[in-house]
Amino acid sequence: MNPTNYTREDIIRRTGNKLNLTHDEMKLILDTTLDTIAEMLTEDKSRIRIELRNFGVFEVKPTKAKPRARNPRTNEEVFVPPRRKIHFKPGKIIRQELQQEWTKTD
Repeated sequence: MNPTNYTREDIIRRTGNKLNLTHDEMKLILDTTLDTIAEMLTEDKSRIRIELRNFGVFEVKPTKAKPRARNPRTNEEVFVPPRRKIHFKPGKIIRQELQQEWTKTD
């Protein structure tokens, strides 16, 4: 069972068809939007939150250092430094849609 992979081109094509925009116009809009979101998420702040109503929330959260983490392959203890990670929480509409009973359509 292979997953369905969607790419940037799929988003450009679908959205462009909905908005009657050319491929190049839609590509510019999508690339600019994604670049802006990436810039905002990588700002030098410890906590960042981007809320897109009816879609979801992207949140950057700091993690603690793990001084006694273990490499599962070698059982060796390693130090993992503190870092930031991104978390996505889907909005209400997407969450409700995913919680409905689902039958396989592959």
